[in-house]
Amino acid sequence: MQIDFSKQLMHDSAKEEYRKPLGAVTAGTCVRLSLAVRDLYFKKIYLTLVADETEENIPMQQDENGIWWAEYETPSVPCVLWYWFCIRMDEDTSIYYGAHSGGTSGIGEVYWNPPPPFQLTVYDEAFTTPGWAKGANLYQIFPDRFAPDDSGTFGRGVEYHRSRGRNVLVHRDWNEKVLYEAAEGMEHYEPCDYYGGTLLGIVGSLDALRDMGITALYLNPIVEAASNHRYNTGDYLRVDPILGTEEDFDLLAREARERGIRIILDGVYSHTGDDSVYFNKYGRYDSLGAYQSPESPYYKWYQFTEYPDQYKSWWGFTTLPEVDETQPEWAEFVIDGETSVLAAWLARGANGFRLDVADELPDETIEKMRAKIKHASQDNFLLGEVWEDATTKQSYGRHRTYALGRGLDSVMNYPFAAAVTDFLHGKSNAAKFRRFLVGQSQNYPKDMYYCLMNLLSSHDIARIRTVLGTKIDPHSLTREQQAHFIVSDEQDAYGAKLQRIAAGIQFTLPGMPCVYYGDETGMHGLLDPFNRGPYKARDLDMREYYKKLALLRRDTDALKTGNCAFYEQGDDVLGILRYCIDGRDAFGTLAQDGMYLTLVNRGKEPHHIAVDLFAREELILEEHTASFREFEFEGAVCKLTDETYPVNEGLVEAMIPPESIRILEIEWI
Repeated sequence: MQIDFSKQLMHDSAKEEYRKPLGAVTAGTCVRLSLAVRDLYFKKIYLTLVADETEENIPMQQDENGIWWAEYETPSVPCVLWYWFCIRMDEDTSIYYGAHSGGTSGIGEVYWNPPPPFQLTVYDEAFTTPGWAKGANLYQIFPDRFAPDDSGTFGRGVEYHRSRGRNVLVHRDWNEKVLYEAAEGMEHYEPCDYYGGTLLGIVGSLDALRDMGITALYLNPIVEAASNHRYNTGDYLRVDPILGTEEDFDLLAREARERGIRIILDGVYSHTGDDSVYFNKYGRYDSLGAYQSPESPYYKWYQFTEYPDQYKSWWGFTTLPEVDETQPEWAEFVIDGETSVLAAWLARGANGFRLDVADELPDETIEKMRAKIKHASQDNFLLGEVWEDATTKQSYGRHRTYALGRGLDSVMNYPFAAAVTDFLHGKSNAAKFRRFLVGQSQNYPKDMYYCLMNLLSSHDIARIRTVLGTKIDPHSLTREQQAHFIVSDEQDAYGAKLQRIAAGIQFTLPGMPCVYYGDETGMHGLLDPFNRGPYKARDLDMREYYKKLALLRRDTDALKTGNCAFYEQGDDVLGILRYCIDGRDAFGTLAQDGMYLTLVNRGKEPHHIAVDLFAREELILEEHTASFREFEFEGAVCKLTDETYPVNEGLVEAMIPPESIRILEIEWI
C-alpha cells in the first residue's frame, strides 16, 4: 500500500529555513541543510551527499523547533554536489526525500527509492563578472545582413574574394530572399550569397541602437572567411574585406564606446576553415599551410590521420579542420602571445568574446583564455555557446567546469528560449516554468546568473515571432518547405501578441536580454539560412515596445541587479518580482530602491491576480519579508499602459487581460 508522506516531510532548497545560504556557494562554505518532519515515527535521518560519485551519509540532528538539520563544508575545489535525505523508518525500511521529478531545486517529493537529487553548485570564491554585463541590453548582429554603407567597401571586398577564386553571389536587391540551395552553375549549396552589410553600416546605426537602450553588441564573426557566416575562419587577424578594414573596426569600437556601447566578438577557435592562411587546402594564400607541407608552421595545429587528406574535422565537415587546443604553438598564436589573436582584438577595442561551440574547447583552454582577457582588463567579458544547463554539462565523457568560476563569465541561455516558448504554447504550465526559473537562479553562480545571455532568437534557431505565431516545429520541415513557408497575417498578429509577452519576461528577468537583429521590428524566419535574412523594419510599433522595455531596464537598478522571486497562479499566470531595498541590490552593492512586479496571463480569459508581498516565498530572504511588512505601500502603476492598481497590506491585485503582460512599479514610503 502506498503511503503519502507529503504532509510529514518538507525541504525547499529555495527557502532559507531549509537551506542557508541559498543558491550556489563558493568553495569552502558551510551550508546548513534542513528537513521539517511532523507526525512521523522513524529511527534515524541522514543527509546523503554525492560528489564525483562518492556518497557520504551525514547523521542529522534536531533543533529546538523540531527541525532536523546538518551542516556541511563544501569542498575547496569547485564542483557540483548532489544531495537528498534518507529517513530510516526501521531496520528494513527507508524512505527518501529528493528533488521534484524533472527538477533539481525548490520543493521536493518523497520516494521509496534513492531519489532525484537536489543540486548544490560550488564555485571559485574569486569569481566575479563585470558590472556592465549584469546591466547590459545586448543586441546581436549578423554583419552581412544588418546595414550597408555607400563607401564602396562591399564592392572591393567582393572583388578581393573573387580574385582568390571563391564563389560570391551578390544580391542586387536588399529584399531578395536568401540563397538556400545550390546557385546556378554550382553543384552544392554554399553560403556564398551576400547583401552588403558592413562595419561602417553598423557605425551609422549606433545612434539608433543607443537611443533604443542597447548597451552592448554581439557581432557574429567579422574576420576573413570564405562564407557569409564566417565560422570557417580564413585569417584570425584580419577583418573580412567585404565588411571593411581593421581601421573600420577601430572606428566602430571608438564610436560605440563614446555612446556607452560595448562590443563582444564571435571567437571561432575549435576549428578553422580549410580555405585559410593556416590550412590553405586550395593554395589561395601565400602562406605555407598545414595541408601543403608538414614543414608548415601551422602543421602541428591539426590532427592528420593520413596526410594530407585524412584529418580530424568539426563534426566530420572536411571544410572545417579541427585544431588541437593543447598544442603550444596554437595556444601561443591564439591566446598566450603578446600579439595573440585575443590580445590583438582587445587592443583594437573589443570588450570580450563569445566562444563558438564552447563545448569543443577544453576547460583548461577556456581558463587560459579567461586569464588572458582578464589580465588586460577585469571588465572584459567571456561568453560561451552552451545549449544546455552549463553547470551540469557533460561533453566527451567529462563534467565541464567552465560554469564554476574559473572559465566563462556567462553562457547563451538557450534553455530559457525553450522554456518561454513551451509556456506560451501551452506545452508547460506556469508551475513548471516557475520551477525552471527558480532552478536557474539557484544552480548558477550569482555573478553568472545575473549576466546569462537571455535570448529568444539567434542565428542558430528560428525567430521568435515565427515560432510563437505558427506553433510549427521548424525541424519538421525540409529546407525547401521552409523556403516556401508563408506566415499568414493572422499568424503574424498572434506571434506579435505573444512576442510582447516573451520580450517582457526577457527584459525583467536577471540576466542580459539579447535582441537578435530585426526581432524588434517583427522579422520572421525559420532555421538557417532563413533566420539570417536582411534587416527589415516591418513593425515599428514592436520597435517602440522593445525601446520602452530596454530603456526601462537600462535606467532601473531593480531590473538589472535587483533581487528576484517568482509566482504562479493556476496554469496560465506567472509573476516576476524584482526589487532593491535599503539602498542595496542583490549583491549588496549601492543601488536605487525600487520594486517591479511583472504579471503574465497567457490564458484566453482575463485573470484576477493577487500577489501577497508579505508571504514567505521562495528566494525572498526572511529579512526582506520583514522589511516589506514595514513599508507603507501606496499602489502600483503599469510602465507599459499607465494603468494603476491597488496595493493593500502588501497585497497587489490586478485584472490582467488575456494573452497579455503588465510591468507594475510598486510604490511605497
